[in-house]
Amino acid sequence: MTPRRGLVWPLLLIVVGAAFLLANFGYIAPISVVALLSLWPLILIVIGVDIAIGRRWPLAALAADVLVIAAGIALVTLQPSVFPFAVFSTEGGGNATVDVPRSDVKTMTLRLGAGAAAVEIRGGASALVHAQSDRDDLRLRSATRVGDRMDVRVDQGFANGFRFGPSATSHVSVQVANDIPVSVTVDGGAGEFFIDLSDVRATDVRVNVGAASLRVVLPKPTGDVPVTISAGASSVIIEIPAGVEARVTTTGGLISTHVENARMSGSETSGYGGAADRVSVRVSGGVSSIVIR
Repeated sequence: MTPRRGLVWPLLLIVVGAAFLLANFGYIAPISVVALLSLWPLILIVIGVDIAIGRRWPLAALAADVLVIAAGIALVTLQPSVFPFAVFSTEGGGNATVDVPRSDVKTMTLRLGAGAAAVEIRGGASALVHAQSDRDDLRLRSATRVGDRMDVRVDQGFANGFRFGPSATSHVSVQVANDIPVSVTVDGGAGEFFIDLSDVRATDVRVNVGAASLRVVLPKPTGDVPVTISAGASSVIIEIPAGVEARVTTTGGLISTHVENARMSGSETSGYGGAADRVSVRVSGGVSSIVIR
């Protein structure tokens, strides 16, 4: 085995790890594991470089491998979206707006990726999804129709390169239609997140954040609605609206829980056990403070 062959996989791990670190702190758009798996053709390219020039010019081949891997990660974070129907995404003038038309779909999945930002999610959109940011850092990554379901992904990242310091914080507002059942996934880094689902027909909710401040208002459920929250060193507030039955369980590291909701008995509201419509919340994390209201 040549020296460069022994370096390819460590370099790949370093580049991927660095990309995830930058995404967690909001300096690039969030990256999904599924998107990384789509880069498997890079393996063929690296093998081709090795066959073509690896033995004759090992250092040049190593440099080519690094460029190929870096280009692949850049493609995942910066790739433009292509849509088979009319959607709207505008940037300029210090802000960005995304709109996904209502069409005649019956269900929807929404995935929001956000980094260093103050993010608010709520209902009330006249379109399927309406999102806006006070910076040029919001884009519609994909909007794909599958039968009567629309799969929407919106990402917040930096369109004009890295931004550091307090000025890097964006304010992102996302609204979804009130009358369409929606599966919600939020992937965030370090930021402030307010997710108000009180008038959203949520079927399931997944929130993954890093060092963040997170406040979640639970939805009024139909059936058993699971809510999964994964948080790092975070402050988490869970609000249970009047008339909503819920259970909140926690797992993980150093988690302190403070209950302020008078209807809670142990980890459940008083009517949770016999309710057909209820919310089941599971929180896992590292050093986290949880308040249940």
